[in-house]
Amino acid sequence: MVGSKSPESPKSPKSAGSHSSRRASDQAPPGATAGPIEADPHHEDEGFDDADSALGEGDNASSTASLTESILEYRTLNGRTYHSGRLGSDNYWGPNDERYNEAMDMNHHFETLCLGGKLFLAPLKDDITKVLDIGTGTGLWAIDMADEYPNCEVIGTDLSPIQPSWCPPNVKFEIDDAEQPWTYAPNSFDFIHMRYIVGGIQDWTKLFKQCYTALKPGGWVETFEPEADYRSDDGTVKPDSAMNVWRDLFAEGGKKLGRSFTLITDNTQVKALEEAGFVDITVKDIKVPVGTWPADPKLKEIGQWFQYTLEQDLEGYVMFMWTKVLGRSLEEMHVFLAAFRKEMRSKSIHAYLPQRLVYARKPETAPA
Repeated sequence: MVGSKSPESPKSPKSAGSHSSRRASDQAPPGATAGPIEADPHHEDEGFDDADSALGEGDNASSTASLTESILEYRTLNGRTYHSGRLGSDNYWGPNDERYNEAMDMNHHFETLCLGGKLFLAPLKDDITKVLDIGTGTGLWAIDMADEYPNCEVIGTDLSPIQPSWCPPNVKFEIDDAEQPWTYAPNSFDFIHMRYIVGGIQDWTKLFKQCYTALKPGGWVETFEPEADYRSDDGTVKPDSAMNVWRDLFAEGGKKLGRSFTLITDNTQVKALEEAGFVDITVKDIKVPVGTWPADPKLKEIGQWFQYTLEQDLEGYVMFMWTKVLGRSLEEMHVFLAAFRKEMRSKSIHAYLPQRLVYARKPETAPA
């Protein structure tokens, strides 16, 4: 794993790197179940302490490439920084500062655990030569992919230059807005990957049409996205829960921005892939527990890392939407976050976040 350190504690899970291969397999990922997740009956016996965070203070040593001054002219909101408004839209909700980048590093590990230690689920061939990672963030997925396929060129794109300058020789990073017209040669990629870019795309069909053009005939695209809607199978997420305030925040803010946060409810990924011309569309729905309440050890580990990721920067997840988009006060935001944090740490609330992974193929018969 390249990047900042994972939180070190006696409870820290094993690294996903312990798996012998990070490639797709036929084994279903943890949480890929339509039924309820079984809660650990001993979990609620543990004393609840509102100050008991799953996460200690992390550190980050993020490096950035040398780019033009305009790209580095970050926007600032309440002390947090966001990508330069000179590159594409200035409506992307996620920060790009050190604290949030650390959360993205943790998110990479957590998302890899969600796939059973795999980097993707699409049935790729072993001889792929070119891969594109859209919204690469801190670049860890692209770096791991380049390590897994040393004879393959991996390109990671993002709105911000927050990727490490030291990486495998077969990976490179580019600053780009995926919503703008692409300049890649048609029929040039074997695989196009995107993950957690929810709220960053206005027109998913347009995005997938650009993927379709850039992919070789027979190439694959994979999209892995959450829905900002914490749920429970046993009714422990109550109607007046702070977790439902989170859902409503992103639903309302997304409508104002023209960028949906309800991709699963609206079946956006599948519909857009079909409209773009893809075939062999495969859907994997995955439940991600919040915290260590599941009985299943793998889901407990995933839930712990999801809590790590959230606790690293709860403020960063909601700041832009809460203050800039909906015009609410910082004081109200901190009250809300205190309530959300208390529920997230509660042993009696069995919340999970729905995620959907979809992969699809460009027809072999598509014109070259």
